[in-house]
Amino acid sequence: MNPVVHFEMPAEDKNRIAAFYTKTFGWKTQMLGPDMDEYVLVTTTEPDENGRPKNPGTINGGFYKNPPTCRRSIRPS
Repeated sequence: MNPVVHFEMPAEDKNRIAAFYTKTFGWKTQMLGPDMDEYVLVTTTEPDENGRPKNPGTINGGFYKNPPTCRRSIRPS
């Protein structure tokens, strides 16, 4: 079985989410622009020359802009 090598989670405020995970876990973030739909690339551990995490059992990932329909469905009225 192939290992999990990437995660993605929704975020409403990319600056807030980046600051939180950087401060709380020491993750490195890279803000991508509008051409990449404001994606936030996250490095939780150092990658090897192929972009995969060097440490077994660790993964890197990112945050994508939370779609408006999703925001409406999870917020209380």
